[in-house]
Amino acid sequence: MSQINTNTYSLNAQRNLAKNSLGLSSAIERLSSGLRVNSAKDDASGLAVGLSKESAARTTAVGIRESQDKISNAQIADGAMGVVGDIVMRIIELNDMKTAASASGATGTEYDQEMAKLASTANDIQTKAQTAAGSATFTSITVTSAANTAMLTSVTNERAKLGATMNNEEYNIQSKRVMYENQQAARSRIMDADFAEETSRLSRFQVLQQAGTAMVAQANAIPQNVLSLLR
Repeated sequence: MSQINTNTYSLNAQRNLAKNSLGLSSAIERLSSGLRVNSAKDDASGLAVGLSKESAARTTAVGIRESQDKISNAQIADGAMGVVGDIVMRIIELNDMKTAASASGATGTEYDQEMAKLASTANDIQTKAQTAAGSATFTSITVTSAANTAMLTSVTNERAKLGATMNNEEYNIQSKRVMYENQQAARSRIMDADFAEETSRLSRFQVLQQAGTAMVAQANAIPQNVLSLLR
């Protein structure tokens, strides 16, 4: 080479040095973020698919929370209906006691008073439970002082429906958790960085950058040799 205005050796070394710098920058970015795809330039189609998987996973997570809320509401309702069932059984017992007392000529007023209070308490418990759990969670069974086995059966049937709701939502949660796991795994395969691979790339580009820097210095020194022609 006998030209000094254009040093093609240096230009070539600079181009490769810039290329290696981009690779080094990419490896550092991936290792520091933990992501293989940090922007569209890394993998445009992968970014689109990865974001789609992430969105789907978030939707599934919301579904899991909704099922958990339904279970919580059903548990509130079931607890309330359990107490109502106990009250209904007590009213039935008091009715029997009143009947026995009437047979002996007693008025049974004290039984009526207690049954009325119990019926009011049972209905109040249900009202508060519906407010806490949501009115659609279970039906209001109106408890009266004349509660009987039919009313107790209604309470039992309502608790059975609540139990079915809880079991069904538990199965829904299990299914959604499997779905969520698979969605996150799919997103990870696309978006997450492979640390073993990126560490190897980092080492490679560090060596190449050091070599490239040295070669730029060597290439810049080559035109000096032309000056020997002037001696």
